[in-house]
Amino acid sequence: MAAKALEMDGSVMEGGGQILRVSAALSCIQGSSLKINKIRAGRSTPGLRPQHLSGLELLRDMCDGNLEGATVGSSEITLTPGKLKCGSYIADPQTAGSVGLLLQISLPCALFTGDLQSSA
Repeated sequence: MAAKALEMDGSVMEGGGQILRVSAALSCIQGSSLKINKIRAGRSTPGLRPQHLSGLELLRDMCDGNLEGATVGSSEITLTPGKLKCGSYIADPQTAGSVGLLLQISLPCALFTGDLQSSA
């Protein structure tokens, strides 16, 4: 029997994209499915923006996972991660200021790809 997806409320605290980035990264590291609803509900333009979508797609590729409901404006997504893997990835957040946001979502996962002892 498959484990139930963890569910997160994306409107908690300031209701911005940080809960999305942290939750998705931890989901991939742990290998647990994640459902996030009310994404960025506290913002004047709620839902996924292009930079959030780009980050989620990057994670999906890094963990060979499945991403459902992810389009610009979506208020709910489901991420089902596979196994994190080393590789070269391309992501376009569409604004220079969003490059740091891509690092926030992907760097924690990159640390868990491959054999850490071989890189020491």
